[in-house]
Amino acid sequence: MKPDDASTSDTSHATSSAPTLPDDWQALREAEQLALQARRRRALGLADDETHPALKLPSVGLALSGGGVRSATFALGLLRGLAQNHGQPNSERADPADRSLVADGMLGRVDYLSTVSGGGYTGAMFGRLVNAFGLQQAQALLARSDSPVLQWLRRNGRYLSPAGSRDIGIAVVTYLRAWLAIHTEFMFACMLLGLLVIAPHLWQHSTQQLDPQGWERWFTPWWPVALALWAATAPGLVAGYWAARDTHDPDARAVGPGWRDVVFVTAMAFAAWLLLRELRSGSTVNPVQDALDWATAALLALLSIVVGQLFVQARLALGREPHALAVARLRNQLTRWLKAATLVVVAIGGLGALDRASWWVLEELQSGNQWLWGGVGFGGLVVLVLRRLAQPLQQMAAEAGARARGWLPRLMDVGSLVGLLALVTAWLVMLQWFVFAPDTFSALREVPAWMRALLIGGLWLGWIVLTAGNAQMANTSSLHSFYRARLTRAYLAVGNPRRGLVAGTEGGPVARGDVTSVVDGDDTALDSYRPESRGGPIHLVNTCLNQTRDDQSGLYNADRKGTAVTATWRGLEIGPDEFVALQPGDDTGTLGRWIAVSGAAASPGAGSYTSRGLALLVYFLGVRLGHWVRAPRDSAQLRWLSRLAWRFAPKPLMLASEASATFYGVERPWWYLSDGGHFENSGIYPLLKRETDFMVLADGSCDGDYCFGDIENLVRKARIDFGAEIDFYTREEAQHLFSLAGSDLTVLSPEHMADNHSSRGVLLARVRYRERAGPRGPWRPEATLLVVKPNLHDALDVDLLAYARQHEGFPHESTGDQSFDEAQWESYHRLGEDFGRALHDTWLAQLPGWRSPARHGLRVAARLRSADDEVAVGSKTEPLWRRTAKATALTTTLGVGASGTLLLSMWQVQEQLQRNRTDQQTEARVLFTEVSKALQDFNGRCPKVAEHVVTQASLLFDLRGSPAMRPLERAGVERLAGRIADECRKDADPSADCVAASQRLRNDLCAVVQKPPTENTAFSYWHPGTSPDEQAVAARRVWLGLTGRASQLASAAHVELPAPMPPVAAAPVESPLNSPEKANLGACRQGDERSTLYIEIYDEASREAASALRQAIQQQADVLVQVAPIDNAARNAELRQQRRPVPWPVPTFVLHDPAGRECALALSRFIGEPWVTPTRIDGVWIRERRRSAVPRPGVIELWLPPVLVAGQSAEP
Repeated sequence: MKPDDASTSDTSHATSSAPTLPDDWQALREAEQLALQARRRRALGLADDETHPALKLPSVGLALSGGGVRSATFALGLLRGLAQNHGQPNSERADPADRSLVADGMLGRVDYLSTVSGGGYTGAMFGRLVNAFGLQQAQALLARSDSPVLQWLRRNGRYLSPAGSRDIGIAVVTYLRAWLAIHTEFMFACMLLGLLVIAPHLWQHSTQQLDPQGWERWFTPWWPVALALWAATAPGLVAGYWAARDTHDPDARAVGPGWRDVVFVTAMAFAAWLLLRELRSGSTVNPVQDALDWATAALLALLSIVVGQLFVQARLALGREPHALAVARLRNQLTRWLKAATLVVVAIGGLGALDRASWWVLEELQSGNQWLWGGVGFGGLVVLVLRRLAQPLQQMAAEAGARARGWLPRLMDVGSLVGLLALVTAWLVMLQWFVFAPDTFSALREVPAWMRALLIGGLWLGWIVLTAGNAQMANTSSLHSFYRARLTRAYLAVGNPRRGLVAGTEGGPVARGDVTSVVDGDDTALDSYRPESRGGPIHLVNTCLNQTRDDQSGLYNADRKGTAVTATWRGLEIGPDEFVALQPGDDTGTLGRWIAVSGAAASPGAGSYTSRGLALLVYFLGVRLGHWVRAPRDSAQLRWLSRLAWRFAPKPLMLASEASATFYGVERPWWYLSDGGHFENSGIYPLLKRETDFMVLADGSCDGDYCFGDIENLVRKARIDFGAEIDFYTREEAQHLFSLAGSDLTVLSPEHMADNHSSRGVLLARVRYRERAGPRGPWRPEATLLVVKPNLHDALDVDLLAYARQHEGFPHESTGDQSFDEAQWESYHRLGEDFGRALHDTWLAQLPGWRSPARHGLRVAARLRSADDEVAVGSKTEPLWRRTAKATALTTTLGVGASGTLLLSMWQVQEQLQRNRTDQQTEARVLFTEVSKALQDFNGRCPKVAEHVVTQASLLFDLRGSPAMRPLERAGVERLAGRIADECRKDADPSADCVAASQRLRNDLCAVVQKPPTENTAFSYWHPGTSPDEQAVAARRVWLGLTGRASQLASAAHVELPAPMPPVAAAPVESPLNSPEKANLGACRQGDERSTLYIEIYDEASREAASALRQAIQQQADVLVQVAPIDNAARNAELRQQRRPVPWPVPTFVLHDPAGRECALALSRFIGEPWVTPTRIDGVWIRERRRSAVPRPGVIELWLPPVLVAGQSAEP
């Protein structure tokens, strides 16, 4: 089986060529009139020189409305019913005068066939039959109940999955392919956006020119830049607008400033000078160090006001145009500049928000916090809140009823925007991780951030160069090809002689029976699709050209957001009166493509239904059926940059237009077309444009309440675009004017359509076209509109009525149901056939416009109103908008009850949170009390402290800064820590026991108390882990590796570490005096004091290996290095309710004093497996603390990554 998106087109073109038409609507009308005369001659079997009364009959148009497979199936039944109303064939009538256009079936009377969306499925099927076999045989094939064409259509009603699960699998992979293509394109778009977002951070990370102490309060460099820009522009533009005042003489020229203006500008300039002087005297004007503060922003605002005032006064004083005109133009210009400045500031602020949000999420993920995934933290809180609020919210939504549905589009816009921001943030998180995270991929660990960003930029540039010019990729990445292929084989293939569905044609058994097979000729080129040349109607395929932005074409309408485009083989009709003829070589496409576009309901561009939220939702779900077509004439007036972009990079512009619902109509080289129902769903619009005399509408729209929304839209557009008035007959008026009583059809008023039990109900309307001059004065041509709308009556078949009883929505079931079962398909088809049989020539002849020009005697027109409204009006004496006191009281009671439940649920959530916090504070108070009692008699000269007390004290001091500790306990802990520190500075008593106890306590409790704030994360926005010099060395090493000069890598290393010692578990125990490393470890002596080493781990699984390392250092360097107890930084963060630290990827020494580098080098010898292997030259990092931290001589931190991570990192 071939892929479903593969489609073939009939390469055979019409044998008769027609002259190319000019781009003129009247020329098209004249060509169509000639074609209609020729069509009628062929249908009657007349020679070119023969005459016949039927040639002068009024024009008739048949419109098949949109509505998916529901409207297609109903329309098929209607066509079959019309085809069955025939008499003796014209071919059997010897006398040409006896021949009739309806002799072979009522479809011979149809001059125009206008289709929209689902109606196009059936209309194109009929056109293909006529184009291939002629009108007479096409009607015969439709009329027969045993026709192979009918069997094919009935069998393939499930056209989206005709082969069951086998086809569903193909549909799934097709959808996944489209979804993957869209999100791949979006990923590359986010690459460019992400590089722009992180640009200031990347510059600071690589150069570290900004002082973090002044800048980190802004969180991101973008926000002070935005504030500075706004302060430098907006005040001046606002003040300048106020300074542009009118005068008593509007014709005055070159009006200078008044004395008040001079005083105001002088005062502002003087205030700016004073502020600048004050700032300079305090040495605070240093944007590199202090960033932007409020004083500097005020200075910028004052200077902006002065400049803005001077600019406006100079323009008005030097201008030569009248003062009133100059003021008006200047105000307009200043307003536009203020808008532009505000948008730029908002955009910069948005970049900062994305930078901050993505970095914050990345910090949470890197630190291992699980609340983002619905864990113990905020995710659990959200689940709890939603669980508590579910019932009251459901109750309130149920009470809102129809009012809530009015908020659906707005909620969709907001929800889609939030979803977009979440998706963009997710991609930015990945980019931030790739560029800045210290441990991404092992191959990139030593690559500096700017080189990683350069790699991302290279990938983006390569993608753009290779794919941006592929305009068709915007179409191939959608579901259009899949949709077109299915429609083509299910409907259009019946007119393919190679399918062998018609006697006398050839086709193999696979071609006849397998709708999934691709057969040459299933589709046909649009310029060879001319059913009128074989006696059939002119087929008008209606689509919608989307336009949401104003242009110079005059077609833009802010409410319609699109215009009609009607396609035939002659050309494209655009809007009410424009026509573009198709020239040889134009991209006319195939009939299947235009039918698929006409039914492309799920599209980011949806005409009047277009919204940003809907566009985003459809775009990111990958459900895109709209189609981009190249403009047949390159008449768009574009600026040079826009023209270059559309010429060399159309694909990203197309996809961006879809995602943002930004369409420019005909003012771009490519047009975005979608479902014709997005503009007008009935299909009558192009018939009104041609002023057709008699129109039949098969209205298959989903209108279960009979509100006639599509007809209402038609009436409005007919009046606005063509000056045509459409008035509907009431039931009484029709019975009075026409002798229709007792017939098979009943003309109903619109309000009676929903409750019809007499016979088949139809609507009848008078159409009055635009007024024009005549020999007897102004007059308005008239026409007739007959609306056949699916409705039930008592005379229908038993199976159809039974189906209606079982399915409440019939015959207006959802358009979203595009896969009918047998009973469903047959019910809609039979209902349409029932109406078609009743529309015979005798009944239609009674109506104006069928056999002679229409002249209506309508006096009272019916209103388009639903049946529910009619019943409501008749049964209620008060207006619908006025409710009774009982109903009001009931609704109010329910509203108060739901609101009270909502408030109660919120209070319960808050109470639970408060209870948890109280429990934590109680536990902290108990711990403080126990440690205080145990250390009450602590004496530093001869300390006697139990081991468990040391553990409790360590835990208590880790709680400092935690919200779980009240201010009173926090102050007590600080006093306790100060007292212990004082005791630790005392000399030990000379007794051996006291000396040993003092030494042990100094390494344990004293080290814990004296521990300074640690650099507890390897991932910091303002404090990167590597200096610019270290990044330069790393970049050189990468470059040498890429250029094949790996032998120079050793000389490029900034820190040359000694060979690592054996694994810590097997470390030999030697006396420090005899150790060969003693000379290096001597650098750890800080005068009379030892260096202090704080070992930090991230999980308890690493404690055993870290303890072995601590023991080895203590055994060999105890007199030189004081090693504090091992601390779990992740546990401490949890105790303090802070973010868990991001682990360093390799063992890292953090120096509190740059003089400790040699000591750290010496200590690095003790680090072995599982963290360092002999094959790695970068097994240990040495970093300095941030510049803003207070240096602590002799203090070194050693951060050991988790054993599992370290083991993975150590792999070569």
